[in-house]
Amino acid sequence: MDQQPAYLLKIFSLLLLVFTADAFASAEFILPPDSQSRYSITKYGIKLGEMQNTLSYQNGVINYTSIATATGMASLFIKEDPEEISILNWPENSELKRPRQQSYNYFQGKNHKKNQKISFNWSAEDKVNIEGTYKKKTYKLSSGKILWARQLLPVLMSSDLQLKPDTISDSFYITNKGNIDKYTYTLEATENLEFKNKNYPVLKFKISYKGSSRMTYAWLSKAHYYLPLKIEQYKKGALNVSMLMTDLELIQ
Repeated sequence: MDQQPAYLLKIFSLLLLVFTADAFASAEFILPPDSQSRYSITKYGIKLGEMQNTLSYQNGVINYTSIATATGMASLFIKEDPEEISILNWPENSELKRPRQQSYNYFQGKNHKKNQKISFNWSAEDKVNIEGTYKKKTYKLSSGKILWARQLLPVLMSSDLQLKPDTISDSFYITNKGNIDKYTYTLEATENLEFKNKNYPVLKFKISYKGSSRMTYAWLSKAHYYLPLKIEQYKKGALNVSMLMTDLELIQ
């Protein structure tokens, strides 16, 4: 009986295993699925409102939009819904191992002092020139580091942990308000957290950067693509803002 087909099949299977392993090893970025996540927002123990994050990837363009809406008494004082939008470029079948951020906008009403606009201009060597506006002033920055807007921290951590679930600590360079800061996240504990009447194992990470009096903690769930089920921000040791995921819906 001719053994050649079986022999060729075996060789093909071995080559496929090697190729798959190499492809996974060379991967440097994994996006969470297109989705909408919703969070309740509490400040100093008082519920302020809700935030909806929408992530979509189409035709090589990543759009990540966050919109906060005031509810209850807070809606009497907060008239505009703050909106953040990050646009990234990551063409399919390109040689880019990770997406490149193209722009970031933060809008909280006309002439609001916190409004921001940032544009990213990349060279082939991953060097970036930034032009931004903050408090009605313009600025320019240049860097040889991979830079991201702060809004993308949950997506960046999700990518890291999907690739390397045993990650204990890592860093990102973040540009915000005319500055470049190194944000480091470090594993603090493994815990369980309830979401929609079910307990999930989560990784509690501390997020910080040099020179800031703020400390942020994020509880990330593998079952939810390592997107945060809970976020707490402390200022000078006191809990300032907390966010709790209320819903995560995949976009088909």
